[in-house]
Amino acid sequence: MSKLVLAAGSVRTLQVTKRWFNLLNASHPFVIRFEHDEVVGMVGRQYDFENIKRIEIHNPSDDELRIEYEIAHIHITSVADGNVKVVNSISVDEIKQPVDAKIEHEVKVLARSEVGLGLDSLDDIDIEPQQSKKVIEANPNRKELILQNTSANPVEIRVGGANVGQRNGGIIKAGGALGLSNGAAVYAFNTDQSYGAKLSVIEVLL
Repeated sequence: MSKLVLAAGSVRTLQVTKRWFNLLNASHPFVIRFEHDEVVGMVGRQYDFENIKRIEIHNPSDDELRIEYEIAHIHITSVADGNVKVVNSISVDEIKQPVDAKIEHEVKVLARSEVGLGLDSLDDIDIEPQQSKKVIEANPNRKELILQNTSANPVEIRVGGANVGQRNGGIIKAGGALGLSNGAAVYAFNTDQSYGAKLSVIEVLL
C-alpha cells in the first residue's frame, strides 16, 4: 500500500506500472487526470489504467489531501459483505516444488462499490450575483456529479435543491470542489453581491 499527501490546490504525477489502481482511503474527493480525460477519485473505487502510463492527482480543495492506494494486476470487485471476487484469471505454467499453502488471514470487504462507466463534461455554468440557476436535470443513470468553483474572483457558491440560497445548501469556495453521489436535480446560488460566479461540472454515469 502506498500513501500520498498533497497540499491544497497542488498536483502530483504518478507513473502507472500496473493495470488496476485501487483507492483504499482518501480524506476527501479529488480529481484524477490522464491523457485528455479526468475522473473523480473516491474511496472504494478501482480504476482500469491498462493503456495509461501516467496519471495526475489534482487536489482542487482548500484542504490537505491524504490518500492511500495500491496498484495491482488483479481486478477485485465486492459482490457482498465478506465476499471477494477475482475477475481476471491467473495461469500457472509449471510448479517445480510442492506447495503447502495455508490461509491464515480472512479477507473481508465491508463496502459495496460500483465504478461509473461513462463521463459527461458539461458546459460551464455562469451565475449572476445573488442569483440561482439549475446546474443539471435529474438523471437516474448518474453515479456521481463533481462540481468545481472556477470563478475568476473569490466568490462562494451554494449548492443544493431548488430552494438553495444565501443561507442554505453546501458551500464551494473559489477553487474548491464538491462531489454529489445521487441523481437528483442540482441548483447553485452565487452568494456574492458584486461578482459573477462560474461552476464547472462533470457527470459520472452508470
